[in-house]
This record gives sequence, structure tokens and C-alpha cells, in this order.
Amino acid sequence: MNNKYFNWGVIGTGGIAKAFTADIRQLTNHRVSAVLSRSIQTAESFSSHDPYCNGFVSMDVFLKESNVDAVYVATPNTFHCIQTIEALNAKIPVLCEKPFSMDSKEADLMVKTSETNGVALLEGMWTRYLPHISKIRKLISEGTIGDIESVSACHGQNLRKSTNPRLWTKELGGGALLDLGIYVVSFAHMILGRPKDILARSVFTDQGVDAKTSIIFKYDNGAIATLSCSMYDTQPNRAIISGSKGYIDIEPTFYAPTSFKVCTNDNEIISYPNDYNGHGLREQAMELEKCIKNNLTESEKMPHTESLSVMESMDKVRALVGLTF
Repeated sequence: MNNKYFNWGVIGTGGIAKAFTADIRQLTNHRVSAVLSRSIQTAESFSSHDPYCNGFVSMDVFLKESNVDAVYVATPNTFHCIQTIEALNAKIPVLCEKPFSMDSKEADLMVKTSETNGVALLEGMWTRYLPHISKIRKLISEGTIGDIESVSACHGQNLRKSTNPRLWTKELGGGALLDLGIYVVSFAHMILGRPKDILARSVFTDQGVDAKTSIIFKYDNGAIATLSCSMYDTQPNRAIISGSKGYIDIEPTFYAPTSFKVCTNDNEIISYPNDYNGHGLREQAMELEKCIKNNLTESEKMPHTESLSVMESMDKVRALVGLTF
């Protein structure tokens, strides 16, 4: 590790890779110093905004010569597993964009590779690392809203006019569930854990991926999570956690830096404004750096067991609705 900078290698040059790189610039000790793309022109265009960034088109050369401290995998879903494993086998820590993998079998391979090599692996479910989520988890653990009875969360965007192939094609792991639904599924897992029973229904596109999916998680203690995702309509993109003493209302967009309020059964309302500056993707970058410095292969905020559990629930939803890849 460079004494002055934590150097990132980015695999992929799409929108999320650009957002990550832009947010990283707010950190004085992090920088993107290498990018891997299928095209040298695209790699050079991406790296032109960062003077110390070099472009690569070969995965082998990228892993051997980039001298990065960690890799951010920001490619379409079907590439996450193989690229993560290649980097881990090269002894390079990995931050892998959500969804962690295509299914739980891939997730298990990724986790085992991390543990076998003793190299840090973090799922890029960036919501888990945001300040407002840390505050909410603390309030829940302190019993502010009592025992959790229900969770509702939705994530819908009207993407009908988008021509981005990663959204619509099976070959790239497209569809609402993997791209948007992962946020609501992971959120429910964070608050209530692994569900006992799952109900789900989907509407499919002509290409065979889900355009929208609705899910219900049922738990042993009687709690219920009601979740939805859609690429056909804009939804409120908010989340509500209801307990025996009140509820927490997380304003849009719930999975990004935002404000929220606690409403108690005594009609007391406590507001928590959003004072965060930036996108928020840098939080997961700092979390991986922390894991590496502490010789940890996983983060307590998103441990490997949690990534596996979330993907197992995603597998069950897919089986229920008939979504195959």
C-alpha cells in the first residue's frame, strides 16, 4: 500500500464506476490509479479525469502490473463472480458491486476464495455503510421503536426508454430483481434477518427478465416485510420500519444518503436531517480500507454470511416467480 494513497483499480467503465470514481475524489488519501475496459479508447477516456490513472484491456496485465491496493468490480452482474475470484487469487482485495453475484452458489465460491486466500472481500451494497443507516440501526438496537413488527420498502424507476443492455438481457443478468430489488431485499435482511417464508410474483418483459417483482417475507416472530421493485414505474423509493413503540420513516431515496424521522406512539416526532455531502459510494471504499488495515477478510457491517443469506433469499424469489438465467 502506498504510504500516501490507497490506490483503486476499477473494472468497468459504466455509470456506477464513474459515480464511484467521482465520490472517491472527495477523499484525500484515496485515488483511482487503474481502470480495466474491453476497449483501450474507453479505458483511456475514463482515466483521463485522473492524472495518475492508467488504462488496461487485459485482466491478467491489469492484475499483475496495476499495483493497486484494491479492486472495485463494477461490471454487469454475470461477470461479478469470475472477476472477483481472479482478483482474490491474485491476492488483491475486492469490493464487488451489488448484486454480489448471480446466485448463492457463486456467492459461496467468492467467499470461500476470499477465506482461502486470506484476502478481504466486501459486497458493494453501499447502503449498509452510510451514516444514516448506522444511526437507524443504533436507534433500533436501543429499542427506540420497540420490537420490529413490519418493514416496507420499494424501489421503482421508469426505465422503459433505457437502451442499456444490462437491464434487459438475460446474458447480463438483467431485470428489476437483481438491479433494483437487491436494495429492498438486503434492507429487509438488515432489519429482520433471514425470512422463514417467502411469497413473490413478477411481471416479465418480452426478453424474459422481470420488469417488476413484489415480495413478502414472513418471520418466525410474526414480523412481515413487504417489498417491491420495478423498471416500469417510478415508486416512492422510501422505507418504513414499524415497531411496537413507533416507526422510522426513511425519506426518498432510502438507500442513498437521506433524512429520516422517528415517530413514537406518543405522537413525538424526531427528525434527522440529511447533511451528507456527495453520492455516498466512498463510504464502502473507506470500509474496505479499514478491513485491510485490520487484517480482516470481511466487514461487520456486511459480513460474508449476510451476503450469502441475501443471495439465498434472492434465489428463492427467482424460483417462486420462474426467473431463470
